[in-house]
Amino acid sequence: MSLTSETDWKELIIITDEEGRTFCITCGWGVEPPVAHIPDSKSWTRAVPAWLHDRRDEVIQEVLKQKHVIQEGSLSENEAS
Repeated sequence: MSLTSETDWKELIIITDEEGRTFCITCGWGVEPPVAHIPDSKSWTRAVPAWLHDRRDEVIQEVLKQKHVIQEGSLSENEAS
């Protein structure tokens, strides 16, 4: 089985698993290409639900399928730098 993804405008990528559970990835807007903010590997398990703990690589692949650039860290962390 595999994850699926869809965009909600450019601000969100919705990741869905085989059981229909969803998780939203926050994205920046107003930039090209669009940027998706993914928790870094150290904070991944604290930032995502348990059903995604071992699926970080799959989530990243789904984000890339949506034509977004990956930026590690939260939107607020990246805005502060």
